[in-house]
Amino acid sequence: MVDLCKRHLVETMAALPECAPEGPGLGQKAIEEAAGFVLALPEHDGWLTWSLLVSLSIDGTVEVLQPGKRNKKYRLAG
Repeated sequence: MVDLCKRHLVETMAALPECAPEGPGLGQKAIEEAAGFVLALPEHDGWLTWSLLVSLSIDGTVEVLQPGKRNKKYRLAG
């Protein structure tokens, strides 16, 4: 199931021009909304998408822009 969610997130990002390898990237919230992963859990929303993005960045599929700062942006690795 996790692999399916990761694949869906990558496919969603591939359809967003901002998330192209040379694009400026998008914030987690925008990616989460585009992927349909908003769970509407008041203090816990965002954890699923964040976890998937971290996993995808570790395996080199996603690049994290502004590392170490708040308001990170994500794009597909080139």
